[in-house]
Amino acid sequence: MATKTVTARANGSKDPAAQAIKGMSEDYDALKSDIAQLRKDIQSLAGHSSEYVKDRSTSAFEKGVEQGRTYAEQAGEKASSAKDYVETKVKANPLASIGIAFGTGVLLAALRRK
Repeated sequence: MATKTVTARANGSKDPAAQAIKGMSEDYDALKSDIAQLRKDIQSLAGHSSEYVKDRSTSAFEKGVEQGRTYAEQAGEKASSAKDYVETKVKANPLASIGIAFGTGVLLAALRRK
């Protein structure tokens, strides 16, 4: 039997076990390459995801700040118009205003005592 194996190797054919080992080695190298590429892709995705989240949160924050400014301006305008209205009514009826203020003070004092 030893002569058949030696003769077969001499004719250029390879041992099936050696072919299987070579195939497994090539598969292992391909798997290593695929894993390395996958690692690069995941790192790239993570980097781009953080940039995306940062851009979205910055944009949302800026919109919120602008909306807050708008609401603050509107509230300031309403408060100013309410102040002007009260001033006008107090000037028109000073004695009634003093009475209302006195009555409100008495009511608040009574509520506070309880």
